[in-house]
Amino acid sequence: MIKGLYTGAAGMLAAQTQSEIIADNVANIRTPGYKGEESSNKAFPEMLMMRTSTENEIPGNTLIGGIGTGVVVDQITRMNVQGVLQTTDIPTDLALTAEEVFLVVDTPNGERYTRNGQLQLNSEGMLQTADGYPVLGEEGPIGPLSKNFQVDAQGGITDQGVTMDRLRLVQIPAVGLLREGQSLYASNQPVQEFAGNEAVLQGTLEGSNVNLPGQMVKMITVMRAYEANQKVIQTHDATLEKAVNEIGRIV
Repeated sequence: MIKGLYTGAAGMLAAQTQSEIIADNVANIRTPGYKGEESSNKAFPEMLMMRTSTENEIPGNTLIGGIGTGVVVDQITRMNVQGVLQTTDIPTDLALTAEEVFLVVDTPNGERYTRNGQLQLNSEGMLQTADGYPVLGEEGPIGPLSKNFQVDAQGGITDQGVTMDRLRLVQIPAVGLLREGQSLYASNQPVQEFAGNEAVLQGTLEGSNVNLPGQMVKMITVMRAYEANQKVIQTHDATLEKAVNEIGRIV
């Protein structure tokens, strides 16, 4: 009977994690370049139930069957589908059109990676993220630039006819990314420089790839699963209370 409590509790914890992921996706639906996440569950190993033989039976145990012991969140994966491209005609807005390609930015914790192309020029004309982190080119921080700088599809940057630098673009598989917040990622494996031909669109932003109606449907499903596991615990709790207070009462 206690196993039923564990099973219900495990189901509630898994549903809670799923709901937190969905809520995070919905909260970032307007974040440029945001890639939604989804989780998958796995079951704990089944326990085999055996019936011990009596003195009138052939010695040995009889297999009754298996019993589930709950689920746990197995892994959380990023959805790498391209977000909708939105034309803004703002020079500092850069959309990355190649999958698994990231801009490189310099942070106090070292190099980090982002697909949020909503950039800006600081007071000195240096290209940086909305949070103030310098965007790196092949030669280091990019700038100073005028407001009329141009970026080609390969990431090459020119300003008033002068070649300034080239955006440093890296390619990282989803399994190598560690999310840190502020649209930034770290990598747990060596990154590769992007070797493709076209990856950048200036004056354009890549929107979030989160599908709001789909997330709402998932949230309803997850909440129903949470409530079902909650009822399992309540039922077992009531049964245990009856067993302790009534069946176990000494007459």
